[in-house]
Amino acid sequence: MFAGMDFCPHCGAKAARTVGDAASALPCPGCKAEMRAVTIGTTPMHECAACASLWLDAATFTQLCTNREERGAVIAFADVTTRAPTARSAPSAAVRYVPCPMCAKIMNRQNFGRRSGVIVDVCKGHGVWFEDNELHAALAFIDSGGFERARQEDVKQQLDEQAKLIREFEESGQRFRELDAAMTHRTKPGASSLLEDALRSFFS
Repeated sequence: MFAGMDFCPHCGAKAARTVGDAASALPCPGCKAEMRAVTIGTTPMHECAACASLWLDAATFTQLCTNREERGAVIAFADVTTRAPTARSAPSAAVRYVPCPMCAKIMNRQNFGRRSGVIVDVCKGHGVWFEDNELHAALAFIDSGGFERARQEDVKQQLDEQAKLIREFEESGQRFRELDAAMTHRTKPGASSLLEDALRSFFS
C-alpha cells in the first residue's frame, strides 16, 4: 500500500483511498520517514510510503476489528496494492523495539490475538503500528475465525488444567487414606501405643 496509488493496478478502477493533509504527518517508528494521513474506505490511518507500514489509533483499530464491512474494504484494497501477506514472517536477525509516533515511548510487541503469529507494536495509550502486510494478516486472522479458535483452545487448556488438578487431588486423597489406614492399624485396640508403653514403664 503506497502513497500516491489511487488506482487499482489490475483493473484501473479508482481505489477507495484518500490522502490527508501533510500537516498531520507522523514519524514512522521503523524507518523514520514521514507517515501521511490516509483514509481507506472510511477508516483513517497513517501510512509510510518508504516501508509500507501503517499506524492506526486505538479507537480506529478497535472499530476496524469489529466492523466486518470495513475489514473487507481494507483487505480488498490491500490485496491489489501490496505483496501477498504472510502471517508468520521469518524472524529478523534481531528483535527491535520502536517508539510510538505520538508519545515517543517504546511500544510493546504483542502476538495479535495471542495465537495469530502476527507480531505488532502497541502503545496502549495511542495505537498500533503494523509493518508491511501485518494489518492485512491481522484482519485475515479475524475473518478466518482465529479468535473463536483461540477461545476454544483456551477453554480446552483450562479444562485440561482442571482435570489435572482433580487427578492430583484424588491421588493425594488416596495417599491420605492409605496413611490413615496404616495409622489406624497401628493404634487399634490391643495394639501397643506410646502412652501405654510409658504408663507400663512408670508402674512396673
